[in-house]
Amino acid sequence: MACIDTLLAAFAEVAVDPDAQLEKHLAAGKRVVGVGPYHVPEELVHAAGAVPFGVWGCVGSSVEAKKYFPPFYCSLCQMTLEMGLTGKLDRLSGMMITGLCDNLRPFSQNWSAGVGSKIPMIFVSQPQNRFIPAGRDYAVDSYTEVKRGVEECLGTILDDEAITASIKLYNEWRAAMRAFVKLAGQHPSEVSVIDRAQVINAGYYLRKADHLPLVKQLNAALAALPSSLEGYHPVVLSGIYEDIPAIGEILQENKYAIVADDLAKESRAFAMQVPEEGDPIEALADGWCALRNDSVLYDPHKDHCRSVPALAKESGARGVVLLLAKFCDPEEYDEPITKRECMEAGVPIVAIEIDQSTETYGQARTQLETFVELIG
Repeated sequence: MACIDTLLAAFAEVAVDPDAQLEKHLAAGKRVVGVGPYHVPEELVHAAGAVPFGVWGCVGSSVEAKKYFPPFYCSLCQMTLEMGLTGKLDRLSGMMITGLCDNLRPFSQNWSAGVGSKIPMIFVSQPQNRFIPAGRDYAVDSYTEVKRGVEECLGTILDDEAITASIKLYNEWRAAMRAFVKLAGQHPSEVSVIDRAQVINAGYYLRKADHLPLVKQLNAALAALPSSLEGYHPVVLSGIYEDIPAIGEILQENKYAIVADDLAKESRAFAMQVPEEGDPIEALADGWCALRNDSVLYDPHKDHCRSVPALAKESGARGVVLLLAKFCDPEEYDEPITKRECMEAGVPIVAIEIDQSTETYGQARTQLETFVELIG
């Protein structure tokens, strides 16, 4: 059985230097397509023989992108466009972008205007109401168009057999990642907060066929050890993303253990399970339409807000840390409802504002140190 430290080091090497991993894909003769941020049918890119490469912005300052966006715009969109405008993504053959929220829709148009001549956009238009037959039909039609977009971008023809094979691989990978999240939460001494984020982030840059066996080895190694949370403070993380280095360091220094999460870049991203029988385009649409408990998706009854305290109780967490991405409309809309649901359920919750353009988190440190004392 592979050594846990050796495996974690392999994930870290990829996670901290995605540019180096991109170079490896290109050196191997692979074409690479950016996918961002999540809930896009990247199985189609994989089925075309290209490498889907996650793009979730980066920590830094937005300069060129500010010419396209107002100042009250989420940093994920700003920094992703900044990367495109400044040439950091020029080696991509295309960029698959969804329009799930009111920030992503204009972002896609600004990408098309500012970067599209260099890096063509494959736009994923998804229905607002995915619960009704018309919504499902819309999703099928949209994914059919996405398939054509991938074919045009990469100069290939996709067949059903290749798409189905990709669906099966991605289903296996998502299941392995769900298992990893649970195991990591029960072994915080072996897998730190930063380690955990690096294992997940590496999955956005490696081919799934390369990431999956490493995750399986890590899962097996963790499962062979007794679980222990002694000395740690188990919490659920909720929000869009967590991999701001300063936030990870504060959580780790204060002995937080992430026993479960409701993060868009983490567990929400691998919650889907796609049917493996029948027409693969319809299967991809059905998998997406079946998603629940996500602030970015249509949720008229706000079931997502109730699911957060339920997840905390199910996982044995002592509280919820809501990482509130600044100017993220869906998350900010849900915040007061989620807080109320947690309070009514007797689950302590703290909201920490994060932003990819913020360098220091002194206030967040104080909040998280105080929250540790509250939850014990």
